[in-house]
Amino acid sequence: MPALDAVTPFSPDDVTPIADLIGDARVVAIGENNHHIREFGELRNRLLRHLVTECGFTVLGFESGFTEGFLVDEWLRGGPGEVADVARDGFTFNLGGSPEMHEMLTWLRENGEVRYAGLDLPSSAGSPAPALLAVRRYLEEVDPDVLPLVEAGLTASEPYASVSSAIAPGLYAAMAAPARDAATAALTVLAAHLRSLGPVYRQRHAGDPHAHAVAEHQAEGALRVDTYLRELAAMMSGAAPELVSSSRDTYMASTVQLLRRLHESEKIILMVHNGHLQRMPFAPKGAMRFPSAGTHLAAELGDDYFTLGVTAGAGTTTGLTPDDGERLGFRVHENELPPPAEGSVEAALAESGSCLVDLRANRGKGGSGPSSIRHAHLFTPVDVGEAFDALVHLPRMSASANVASA
Repeated sequence: MPALDAVTPFSPDDVTPIADLIGDARVVAIGENNHHIREFGELRNRLLRHLVTECGFTVLGFESGFTEGFLVDEWLRGGPGEVADVARDGFTFNLGGSPEMHEMLTWLRENGEVRYAGLDLPSSAGSPAPALLAVRRYLEEVDPDVLPLVEAGLTASEPYASVSSAIAPGLYAAMAAPARDAATAALTVLAAHLRSLGPVYRQRHAGDPHAHAVAEHQAEGALRVDTYLRELAAMMSGAAPELVSSSRDTYMASTVQLLRRLHESEKIILMVHNGHLQRMPFAPKGAMRFPSAGTHLAAELGDDYFTLGVTAGAGTTTGLTPDDGERLGFRVHENELPPPAEGSVEAALAESGSCLVDLRANRGKGGSGPSSIRHAHLFTPVDVGEAFDALVHLPRMSASANVASA
């Protein structure tokens, strides 16, 4: 059984030991081995409050649509609406519906000092349209003559545009290659135009020094949706190489880079899946792997980037089932967890109960540590000691109250 050093008992009610490990890092990524898990949401809420009130963090980036995130940020700063409505409309992938998320949003609104941003592709990675409409509003102010570039992107991507990536890949697969290429070309031209005309547009929109950077990122998000679907098609057909690109993760990393420009010198909290935050490429199946968002951020930030993996040994997790009757085309349901796999970090910590591991103390051991970690109901291969700076292991996990029973 792989051994781990620097394992200490941990109570989820006291997150101070985690903050002590974080130290002076300015971008802190808090993970989870799956979404819609009650214990993970509760832990992340406590840690968020501590980092904001005791450690000076003022920006939160979440694994949800960048475009939709402006609704959340507006509400946190006193905008109208109820928390349930904002959580439904401002979070993609159905990630806003749990009691833990409502509690987090309510506290952030009461606190009033934290800026929020979604990190991810729009429309649950199913459509460029929300981002393109945001670009259209911007261009109406700075250069109405080029609005046909936006319309071309909307028209060309319409055959696959949908409410989520539960539906879009099937629609994309049904498109002929010339139609796919036309969508990619239209979105590429728009993104390139915004990059090229940046100096001119910034002068025309001098009242908001960040407006162009945001619009350019929206155009990039629209293009990344298209590229993401192209990548999925290649992987599903077996045509992709072993080392593949990931437009979602690349976009999330670039969103963090944008946040660092928009909120210069401020400290940032990220809430994303363990697989997105890890400091090395993620392996979804077999030999295939792609650079995670954390791969990009670790290369750029070094020790200023701190990754906290969160996992558990037993209990229940969640799964997704396609369902045309659901708002996003899928249903979230509860699943029993399999026992920890041999060689996994969960197996290594099975007798440790609730604990905190400083994984930096386990580096440089030549691969003698745990070689996999839970990913939903599966286990993905990774050198755990190199992928994460620290890890919280809980004895049990369970689905949030809003998740349907299996």
